[in-house]
Amino acid sequence: MLAPQVNRVVVLGGGTAGFLCALALRKTLPQLDVVVVRSTKMGVIGVGEGTIVSVVHFLHNFLGLDSQAFHAAVEPSLKLGIRYLWGDRPFFHYTFTPQLTGRPEGLTLATGYYCDEDLEFADMGSALMASDKACLRGPGGAPMLGGGFAYHLENRKFVEHLESLADTASLTKIDDIVQDVERDEHGVKSLVLSSGQRVEGDLFIDCSGFRSELLGRTLGAERVDFSDALLCDKAVVGGWARTDESYHPFTTAETMDAGWAWRIEHDDLINRGYVFSSAFLAPEEAEAELRRKNPKIGETRVVPFPAGVYRETWRDNVIAIGNSAGFVEPLEATAIGMICDGVLNVVRALESSGCRPMPAQRRHYNQMIFKNWTIIRDFLAMHYKFNTRLNTPFWRAAREDVSLGDIAPLCDYYREVGPDFSLLGTDLKRDFFGAEGYLAMLVGQRVPFAREVDVSAKERAAWDAHRRSLALRARDGMGVRECCEWLRSRGLPQVVRGQGALGWA
Repeated sequence: MLAPQVNRVVVLGGGTAGFLCALALRKTLPQLDVVVVRSTKMGVIGVGEGTIVSVVHFLHNFLGLDSQAFHAAVEPSLKLGIRYLWGDRPFFHYTFTPQLTGRPEGLTLATGYYCDEDLEFADMGSALMASDKACLRGPGGAPMLGGGFAYHLENRKFVEHLESLADTASLTKIDDIVQDVERDEHGVKSLVLSSGQRVEGDLFIDCSGFRSELLGRTLGAERVDFSDALLCDKAVVGGWARTDESYHPFTTAETMDAGWAWRIEHDDLINRGYVFSSAFLAPEEAEAELRRKNPKIGETRVVPFPAGVYRETWRDNVIAIGNSAGFVEPLEATAIGMICDGVLNVVRALESSGCRPMPAQRRHYNQMIFKNWTIIRDFLAMHYKFNTRLNTPFWRAAREDVSLGDIAPLCDYYREVGPDFSLLGTDLKRDFFGAEGYLAMLVGQRVPFAREVDVSAKERAAWDAHRRSLALRARDGMGVRECCEWLRSRGLPQVVRGQGALGWA
């Protein structure tokens, strides 16, 4: 029996997930009739948001967005990684470059074995972050941007730009609120809007946010709770207008009494948010702690969130993408990355089936997406399990009770062998974070390991010389504001937006 033909796709929700999905469908499958149903009355969350490297490639290589127009309209700042105020080091860097998987010339051991004292300047990405530089300078003063950067986005500007692109692409938009959902044997038949209009479709993409209107409420999909690994359930969010603060090329993640706080950099705004557990701290106490550390902060608001995902994010003729599919806290800025991953795989399923997606494709999609969510959950759990910076009730509970899930064997391996994952390379290439991500958090938090390694004086000197060389080169780099101004007038250098090694994979 043939699967139903998909001719019309209805996207419910007009935020980041909804417009990225609609634009991708219009670009790759122009024969489809794509309709976006959303209500402007609901507004946009409007917070600062970090991204990961794959988002840059998705936007400019897969969607083909003009980088100069994007930078001019959205005004993203550059993010080279995360500075963690975490563990017993003053801080450490999580970079998007091979900080701990590369091996500098003259060294015989894996890089992590030399980082017992200092992790700064382990590679150029870390050196640039330590120097508050966005990139090196190239010929003619152009920014030398490789593939190791992402964006800080102000959500409102980002969604406004995506919507303008949707208008340019002549996508159909309906500004209304869903009052009812009609079902048939295939799943969802139509959306009944407050105006009385019925919007029918063959495939429905649920981008309705936390309420998960179609997948959760209508189809009753099973939701998997992640609170055994992720204890936080609320965030207090605020910010202030930038004055003379340093403009950092990274997100800051700072340990707090009952969770952690982000700092996200924009041209004229510094965005701060405290992600905390309401089992250990009341919202007003969290706000007071955030204000003590950030006296410039203005108005704040509390955002509750559920830590968990739906086991099947594609059920019948409904696919949930974004917060309607699942949510984990933004400690590694994976939210937009998961949106892009979901969109890309929906497109692949439709393309490869001639727009008649088969049950086997749906099963594989669900297994793959759920696996990615659990990888993120377990990776975030490692941030809590090994953070020894504070000894508050929350952090004692995190160290004692948080489950490491499927990455427990990897952590056990590290605690025996240390920071050499060469034997694990093949397996970790299929992992969402890869060896570099796990090593950054294990080495950065100084998780102890049993193997005894004797670093010779010659190799120690070579390591120190390597770090000094990177520090000197990074010092003459280009600051965030200068680099962003260049990109807003000229766009990304060809090496970044071109296909090939740095292209979308």
